[in-house]
Amino acid sequence: MRGIFKGGLVATALLAGVGAWAQQPDKPGMTASLVEPEKNGARGAATVAVKVSGVTLTDPATVNEVPKPGQAHLHYQIDDGPVVATTAPKLSFHGLNPGEHKVVVMLAANDHSPLGPQETLKVRVTQSGSK
Repeated sequence: MRGIFKGGLVATALLAGVGAWAQQPDKPGMTASLVEPEKNGARGAATVAVKVSGVTLTDPATVNEVPKPGQAHLHYQIDDGPVVATTAPKLSFHGLNPGEHKVVVMLAANDHSPLGPQETLKVRVTQSGSK
């Protein structure tokens, strides 16, 4: 009877361990899309909406820019302009000249290194946004 009991404990412990290994943290994920691209393009603007998964958007300044699993922020860049680092999941660019523009959105760690997910969106502006 004792041998059966010990075997049951070992099997239970092994199965519990398998469950712990199977529950890995979510990988950082991100999707980006343009909001009303025709309407915004007609007024010289572009708005980007981003959804993230597997991370919490965190201001890197609040954690001394020290990377921590599960924390990230977004980098936005239009054409070859400056990179905007923010936790904002929606960002608008105004004053764009007519023509094609490229918006790059990237998920970044607290030290601003890339976490992998990145999307490039093409924007067509039909009217000048400058007055």
